[in-house]
Amino acid sequence: MASDEFIEKVVFGGEEIKDAINWIKKREDMTILAEIQGIIPFTRTPFHAIGTVIDVKNKLRRKFIAVLIEKGTIGSKQLPSNLILTIGGFHSVDEDVSANLIILKNTLRKNLRHFWFFDGQWIGESVSWLTKALKTARITAFVRGRWVETGEYFYGKGEVFSSRRIISNFRLRRFFVMEILQGKVGKRQMAHIAVSVGGKSFFPLKRGIYREDIVADKILFKVIQKNQEEIQYDYILDVKGLTVSYGQRKKPVIQNASFKIREGEILGIVGESGSGKSTTLKAILGDISFNKGTIKICGIDAQNKRVISPKIGYVPQDLSRMYLEFTPLENILYFGQQYGISPEELIRRGKQVLRDLGIISKANTPVNELSGGEQRRASIAIALIHYPKIIFLDEPTSGLDPVRRYELWDYLDSINKQYGISLVVVTHFPNEAEYCDKVAIFMKDKGFIDFGTPSELKSRLPGNGYALEITLEVFDPKAIIILEKLPEVSFVLQRGESIRIFSDKDTKTLLNQTLKTITEMTLKIHRVEPKIEIDMIDLFLYHSRFQ
Repeated sequence: MASDEFIEKVVFGGEEIKDAINWIKKREDMTILAEIQGIIPFTRTPFHAIGTVIDVKNKLRRKFIAVLIEKGTIGSKQLPSNLILTIGGFHSVDEDVSANLIILKNTLRKNLRHFWFFDGQWIGESVSWLTKALKTARITAFVRGRWVETGEYFYGKGEVFSSRRIISNFRLRRFFVMEILQGKVGKRQMAHIAVSVGGKSFFPLKRGIYREDIVADKILFKVIQKNQEEIQYDYILDVKGLTVSYGQRKKPVIQNASFKIREGEILGIVGESGSGKSTTLKAILGDISFNKGTIKICGIDAQNKRVISPKIGYVPQDLSRMYLEFTPLENILYFGQQYGISPEELIRRGKQVLRDLGIISKANTPVNELSGGEQRRASIAIALIHYPKIIFLDEPTSGLDPVRRYELWDYLDSINKQYGISLVVVTHFPNEAEYCDKVAIFMKDKGFIDFGTPSELKSRLPGNGYALEITLEVFDPKAIIILEKLPEVSFVLQRGESIRIFSDKDTKTLLNQTLKTITEMTLKIHRVEPKIEIDMIDLFLYHSRFQ
C-alpha cells in the first residue's frame, strides 16, 4: 500500500492546536501524517516540513504535537531527516515550532508503537521505560540536545546499551548509555563513540558537576524486537523450484513450484483437496522436508526456524493452537509471552487487535462459547499479537457459510491494510483468489500449475480475460457439444443456465458465428453478453477440464 494513502484529512490553524491534539488522540492507534507551516520562536524564521506524528501532549502549560520529520526547511536551509521537533500553537514559545497551519492525514496503517517519544525533562520516565524495554528488544535512540563539554548543539542516533539510576554526589543520576552510529556536534561528524545521555532539567551544563556527555532536549526511541533485526530483501516470501516427494518411490507431490510476494501483499494458495497446497504450506513452515528448491522468508532461509519464528504468525485450520476454555485475552497473554512481550503490552495490543477484529466484546468470553467465525478471528488475533511480518492461514474460511466467509475476508483485508502485514491464505474456494494480490494455483494430480495476479492468470486464457456469454430460454447440453466444434471456439464452459464461450477471435466474428449456429439448432436466446469478464471459477474449470 502506498504510504500516502489516507482515509481522513483535516486542516487546523495554529490557534486550534488543542483541537488538532484532540483529533490525534482519538486516532492514537493509527499512523498520522503531518504537514506543518509556521515559524521558529524568537528568530521568526519561516518553517515548513512534513513527517509522522509520534506523540501529543495536552497539559496545562504545554500543548504540543511531536513530529518525526521526513523533510522540510527552516528559512532556506534543508532540515535533516529523522529530526524530532515539537509543534506548538501559533503563539507558543516553549516548543521548537509555532504553527500557523497544521494539516493532518489519518492513514490506513496501524501505529504499532515502534517509536516512543520523551522530552528531555522526562528523563526519569524514559529511563524507567528503557529498563523494561531493553529486556526484550533492541533500542535505537534519536537524540537532540547539547554536548556538555563544549555546549555545542548535538543531533544523532545510536544503539542503546543500558539505562542507569545511581546516586552520585548526593544527586540521583538517571541516564542511558548508547553508541553513536551517526551524529553531529556543531559542525563535526561523530560516530562509534559510547556516550551517556541525561535530561536537560536536572543539572547545569558544567562538566565537573554534570556527569553525562549529552543533555537531551528531545529523545525518540525506536524498538526492534530481539530476533527481528531488519535485513534488506525484495520479497517477503520467495519460493523457487520447490519439489516435494513422498513414498518409497519418491513420487513428486509438488514439482517446481515457484511464487513470491512483496511486503504487504496477500498471496492465495488456491486448489482443490489433494492438490498439494497444504503440503506446500508445511514445507514453507518447515514442518516437512523438501527435495529441491529454496524458500526464503524476509530474505532468510526458511529452514532457519529459530530466526524465522518471531517473524511469522500461523493460524491453523483446526484451531488447535488455542485453549478453548481460555478467553481470547487469556490466550493472547499465554501465547504472547513466548515472544518476550510484557503482560501490560500484551493487554494493550490484545484489546486493540480484538477491537479491530470486531470481537472486543468477547474478550473475556471462553473461546468454546464463541461462534465459528468468532473463534477464527480469535485465532487470528493470537497470530497477530507479536506483530509478525507475515501470517500464514490454513483454510481460515473452511466450514463457514458464504456470509461469514465474506465477513472474515473483510477483516483479513483490513488487517493487511492497517497493520501492513503480509498474508498467505490457503483456500479451496477459487472465488477467494479475487481478494488476493497474487495467486498460486494447484490442481489435483497436477500439483502447482501457475502463478500471477488474478488478472494475469485470467488473461492467459483464450479471450484475454473475457468470454462471450449466451443464456438460452431453455438450456440444452447439446449446444455445448456443437459450439465446441466450431473452429472459432477454443472451449466452452457451462455456468448455471449460461454458456461461456472462450476464443481468441475478435468479438464480432465470434458472436456472429455463435448466433448463427444456435439459430440453426432452433434454440431461443434469452440474453447475450458479447464480452463478459471471466472469474477465477472459470479459470479453475478450464484447468480441471482442458489442461
